[in-house]
Amino acid sequence: MSERPLIIYDDRMLEHHPTGWDPDHPEWTQAVMELLAEQYPDKSPEEWSHPERPERLTAIRDRLRDDAMPELSWEAAEPATNQSLARVHAPGYVSFIDSLEGRACWLNVDTTAVSPGSVEAAKLAAGAGIRAVDAVMNAGPRRAFSVIRPPGHHATADSAMGFCLFNNVAVAAAHARAAHGCERVMIFDWDLHHGNGTQEIFYRDPGVLFVDLHCAAPFYPGTGHLEERGAGAGQGTVINVPLPAGSGNSALLATMDRVVAPAAAAYRPELILVSAGFDAHYLDQTMFVDESGFATLTARLCELSDRFCEGRLVLMLEGGYHADALAGGTEACVRIMAGETAGEPALDEEDPGLVAVDAAAGYHRSVLAV
Repeated sequence: MSERPLIIYDDRMLEHHPTGWDPDHPEWTQAVMELLAEQYPDKSPEEWSHPERPERLTAIRDRLRDDAMPELSWEAAEPATNQSLARVHAPGYVSFIDSLEGRACWLNVDTTAVSPGSVEAAKLAAGAGIRAVDAVMNAGPRRAFSVIRPPGHHATADSAMGFCLFNNVAVAAAHARAAHGCERVMIFDWDLHHGNGTQEIFYRDPGVLFVDLHCAAPFYPGTGHLEERGAGAGQGTVINVPLPAGSGNSALLATMDRVVAPAAAAYRPELILVSAGFDAHYLDQTMFVDESGFATLTARLCELSDRFCEGRLVLMLEGGYHADALAGGTEACVRIMAGETAGEPALDEEDPGLVAVDAAAGYHRSVLAV
């Protein structure tokens, strides 16, 4: 069936430029310079370009606006209000980020930084998720993709890290509950890096099911172990699937079939949100997922959303730092959301992540529908 998914995008998010060094924290600068010298011995620090750059969005925007793409609906973002942000962030933290408007500085040794346009961009990124949720919950398009930056899933309730200022997907989930009465929201995070901030925010909250596949620790941020399962009333609503470096489509889709789908069947969400990072793409860092893997994964998520939540599915961009991988991965997902059929994915029976998926499915079996 043909669909016309909603794309939320705003050029103002291009004004986030986390570049340069922070003279207020010389020890951070020194630590990063030493790391760069180790990783790129043939380059000088002056040649370093921050990976969270505006070209991440322009590559996606230009690809989705190509004449060969199916028909899409486009909307600009509106900034999230401080009230919306404070549903998941400490009010003092929101005020702190507000105080950085017009400034340029680092917030963390991991090079999370702001430039004069970053606060507005961050509020637009969070607001884009809110708009997408409103659209799919109010009988608008059933599918939406928020093309946003800065990303969000590393931001905790009271700290910025991993290039993230506000936790966009958490803000969207909280909005769905507060504004639309959703009692069960599912967040699936397929970014290469564990969504530590999202996990922390909802760790004791049974109203959000958080399922995360990622490159296993000690890979950044070093969290996301099997044993991290939620606590208190939220026990069992955090499901982590840590995968080894080198995992590809087979591990990704096995996670979908053996963990994500059974978890959804047991939880029966009213809305599915996705932290959609594309840094697991083979052109990017340490994994080997390709466009066929992302397309098939999206097709199966569409099936889940049709089964449990009247098709309501929102993808929100997280990481991904290779322009071609970002454009290709996003195109693959959006084509499926528009009703195209996924082709056969490229699979590898020797995928090193399959053993890890077996372990995760066994460990989490008590919260998976058989």
